[in-house]
Amino acid sequence: MNINKYRLMIKAIELGNLTKAASELGYTQSGASHQIKSVEEELGIKILQRDRSGTKLTTEGRLLLPYIREAISCEDKILATANSIIGMQIGSLKVGAFTSVSLVLLPIIIGQFHQLYPKVQIEMLTGQGSYPEMEQFLMDGIADCSFVSGSNAQGLNLIHLFDDSLCLVLPPNHPLASTDSPIMFQQLNEVPFLMPTDGNNTDILQLCHKHNFTPSVAFTMHDDLALLAMVENGLGCTVLPKLILNNYPHKAAIKYLEGYPTRSISIATRTDEVPSPIVSTFLELTQTIIHQRPDLTN
Repeated sequence: MNINKYRLMIKAIELGNLTKAASELGYTQSGASHQIKSVEEELGIKILQRDRSGTKLTTEGRLLLPYIREAISCEDKILATANSIIGMQIGSLKVGAFTSVSLVLLPIIIGQFHQLYPKVQIEMLTGQGSYPEMEQFLMDGIADCSFVSGSNAQGLNLIHLFDDSLCLVLPPNHPLASTDSPIMFQQLNEVPFLMPTDGNNTDILQLCHKHNFTPSVAFTMHDDLALLAMVENGLGCTVLPKLILNNYPHKAAIKYLEGYPTRSISIATRTDEVPSPIVSTFLELTQTIIHQRPDLTN
């Protein structure tokens, strides 16, 4: 079995386009088509369907997908073990991360990892940035490790990194901006609310439910930094993690909320898999950086 054919197939599914997958993996268009055709002939099943909308799995292909991923994962483990013998000179690592971690922490962690192991290829998986998506990346075998928040999912091994404060963000000239004490949710009844659509949405909805508060949502937006800019320009308030607020310049007023809410940030792997040497090294480096750089997380 030529696993590279299956890697090409998975990449075509992820990108929704065989031509783009071929280009990314170094195949010609005809070469990629030949590889896919040979897999389908070998199995006697049509796996990919190509039309004007792109490349997608057939019904039969969807049934085979978990086993294809498992075959690729097995080869990766063989290579990873061999890499440990030769000092991790080659290899790959896929890391799932939601928005704030991908903006603040991962550039530092990946930068140091790359200095130590320059030939290890690292792919950052952000998706839509939601917490459940980070867990699903792991469970589906797409990510080798993922940053997660408040997870209680079965089958994951969690390494707690730090607790991140969730803060109220107000326009600089808002009347509540001069308040010294924590802001009560009921004080926000008349304030337009800017709702993030990534993982922070989960945090906010849980807080609102806990305090029996229904926000007056004026806008929703995926980008945390865009939300911050909208608050600065007086369009409303929002709740963002201190991890973002401490590491990006802004003019907004930052206030603690009643109860001083936080979110728990961990890095996770699957309990049914022994982390490869590359993954283990990445986990250790992540913990070291978090310990040595309290300015990032406090």
